[in-house]
Amino acid sequence: MSTNRRGFLKGLAGAGAGAAATGMAGCAPDISPAPFVNAEKDASRRVVLTVSRYPDLSRPGGAITLRVQGEQQVLVAHPQGTQYVVLTSLCTHSGCPLGFEKNEAICPCHLSRFALDGTVTHPPARQPLRQFSSSFDSESGELTIDFGAGEEGFPSVVDGKIFFPFAQFPDLQTPGGKVEGTPGGYGTAIFVFSLEDGTYAAVDSICTHQQCPVQFRETEDDLFCFCHNSRFTKTGEVREGPALVTGDLKKFSVTSDTTGVTVAIV
Repeated sequence: MSTNRRGFLKGLAGAGAGAAATGMAGCAPDISPAPFVNAEKDASRRVVLTVSRYPDLSRPGGAITLRVQGEQQVLVAHPQGTQYVVLTSLCTHSGCPLGFEKNEAICPCHLSRFALDGTVTHPPARQPLRQFSSSFDSESGELTIDFGAGEEGFPSVVDGKIFFPFAQFPDLQTPGGKVEGTPGGYGTAIFVFSLEDGTYAAVDSICTHQQCPVQFRETEDDLFCFCHNSRFTKTGEVREGPALVTGDLKKFSVTSDTTGVTVAIV
């Protein structure tokens, strides 16, 4: 095992991720996390990188770990030619920072592997990485990463709010109904629930433990993180799992009138 990689694993243990490091059997191949780079976003939550300024990203097969204030840390990889991919940078198994080798994101701790679209190609990880919207301009050499990209057909954030008209989202008129999707201008999926008492709740979809997306389970009527088995209520309160330490899901204020439901994104 190389000195650099040994130092990385020692650092994980010192930062409280010792379980990840100690779970390795023997000495794994020499894989290190992609180098860290800081960047700033614009008012539209976009980051523009001039690729030639980053040697670790400009070479085919290279990658960087991008840190942007207020956003999820991401792995920006350059598989070949003008192809670039942007994925969440933490392994969904134990939260280790990912490296990139042979066109796969690889976890240095337990050797989970992920394809360019984020799907798992090798365990122990079971859940995929999230992929972010990006585009490369070959003339300017600029890579644009859009942290606020939304889902087609889903309402966008306007003046800090998202409006869900009942005419378009009739499920919200029925107690127990819900909508879920990714609003433009926010870039992360949210859930909006019509609760049995006639009120509404809206929560972010990212688990507070290690940033995996939660999913709604109809039978259990809850939100569940399949990465590490944290469980949350529809109003975002954590009930079980390692997220008991990190806390509830992010919650949004919700109001309603006869025409629809408004969620305040702050």
